[in-house]
Amino acid sequence: MSRARVGAYALWQLRDYLKERGLSTIIVAALTAYLGLSTMTEAMPMPRPDDAISAELLVRFGSIDAVYTARMAEFNFHFTRSILGALVFLGALFAMNGIVANDRKLGFFRFLFAKPLTPSRYYGQAFMVHWLGFMVVMTLLGMSYGVVVSPVLTAPLLAVVALMFLAYAGIAFLLSAAARWDWLSLVVVTVAATFFWSKFGRSTHPLAKLLYLLPPMHRVDEVYVAVSGTPLLSAAPAAPVPWPLVGWLAGYGAICFLAGLLVLRVRRLAIV
Repeated sequence: MSRARVGAYALWQLRDYLKERGLSTIIVAALTAYLGLSTMTEAMPMPRPDDAISAELLVRFGSIDAVYTARMAEFNFHFTRSILGALVFLGALFAMNGIVANDRKLGFFRFLFAKPLTPSRYYGQAFMVHWLGFMVVMTLLGMSYGVVVSPVLTAPLLAVVALMFLAYAGIAFLLSAAARWDWLSLVVVTVAATFFWSKFGRSTHPLAKLLYLLPPMHRVDEVYVAVSGTPLLSAAPAAPVPWPLVGWLAGYGAICFLAGLLVLRVRRLAIV
């Protein structure tokens, strides 16, 4: 019996992602960045703002160039903090939207699996390819921002982006494998998790333990604040990246991804 070569599908899956989902991510990210930059343009430092530098800043940083560098770091911090979370969430939403549900709803699975190909292996590979494609898109966006405004890419930032993508995408993958309205379900889960954790997270009631069935989405802002850079003009020290929290979120997404693979193994794709 002939065997399907799943790895041969990877390049086609990557092409489909970049064409159908990656391009949408770039367009939305560019528009979001443009709108964000337009509201912060007045706060953006000029190359040589001699007349805008106070004696206190000169004493603190030692030179005009050092003050300019500090102002750019402050600008990058506020811009990245305000936009990064939205880009990761939307990127995961675009990457996972209908990844399984569309083929099941439109009947494409009948052609995809005409050969002896395991759905869990095919869609598991698609998940990994879309993850890689998303990271390529985010790296290109970060490099473009660095050319136009100021360098912002760092190893911790890329690691956080990759792990936070896993947190959202894992949930979306499970919902797409098990349900039809996967993108709407992801939004509902995210909003519900944020609401219930914010409202009942400090409760001592025994039922509050059920909150651990939901990811702590109410704390994601802590992650983006910590990885956005160092606000040099602020007197407050920069917060370290809360890697245990990042690991919790990414681990939740990984468990959901594995659960999605299990659903694909035991559930018939013909069931809508």
